[in-house]
Amino acid sequence: MMTDEEIDELLAQIRAQQAEDQLKEEQKKKTEEADDRRSVTPRRRTHRNLILNLLLVFFAAVFIISGVYLFKYYYDSKQNKKLVSSLKEMIEDDGSGSDDPSSPNYKPSNAKVPEFVTVGDRRIQRKFRALYEKNNDFVGWLTVEGTNIDFPVMYTPDQEQKYLRKNFDGDYALAGTLFIAAASDPFKPTTNVIIYGHNMKDGSMFSDLLSYKDESFYQEHKRIRFDTLEGNGTYEVIAAFPGQVLNVGEEGFRYYDFYDAASAEEFDTYISEIKSRCTYQIPTTAEFGDHLITLSTCENSGASEGKRFVVVAKRID
Repeated sequence: MMTDEEIDELLAQIRAQQAEDQLKEEQKKKTEEADDRRSVTPRRRTHRNLILNLLLVFFAAVFIISGVYLFKYYYDSKQNKKLVSSLKEMIEDDGSGSDDPSSPNYKPSNAKVPEFVTVGDRRIQRKFRALYEKNNDFVGWLTVEGTNIDFPVMYTPDQEQKYLRKNFDGDYALAGTLFIAAASDPFKPTTNVIIYGHNMKDGSMFSDLLSYKDESFYQEHKRIRFDTLEGNGTYEVIAAFPGQVLNVGEEGFRYYDFYDAASAEEFDTYISEIKSRCTYQIPTTAEFGDHLITLSTCENSGASEGKRFVVVAKRID
């Protein structure tokens, strides 16, 4: 039989062994956890690096695409300016001069006597012969002196937006070419001839129309020149206002639906409407029987929101 001392010694040995086993178990557990952490960390790092690499590729692609777009945008703009410049050189000098009294080439209206020639079966101004022979869709030239607005105007009533993204030669061009609404008729002419053009970020086409928001700009650019195949025309601005292209069924003022006034009342209603939308007072007005041109462009360099800026002028010569 074991003595009490022997029993106590045995129990102490058992407890020591248990403690040692427990310590080994804890160490083993810590080792396994460390191994687990070492195996998980690379996976996490690999996942994070993959995400970073994908983001890098994405932003690099965006940068490259944006760069290509900007290059093409300004390259096309430069090419279009060169084309317009070459077209302008094709206009023969007819001695009609400028409508601006401050211009050294100014000539009063009674001194302007257009000369005409026959091209095919059409009688046109001699000065536009070369342009018309180059493209029969050409109908005139629009100019606002002292601005960048100095462009040919096209008219294709069977395909109104043919030149929305085409240059004079019919090639693709982001800036397009100024064109007349199909329901207008520059030769009849209708009461109102609507001319559309893009608001380009480089300041070309109809971008300068937005400068008419400033009254001081209007004061210095009251007159617009629109010479057609059949004659020269000087117009004076009577309204400049923000417009909106409305959805089908949406109520509101559709400035782009006014072409011919059937009565003085209809004409006066239109004039009152556009006058009320001006942000400053323009004393010049129009009466039934006057002929108008309406210049329309996108207000925000994009057509998505339907916002437009509109300048209306009446013929004075």
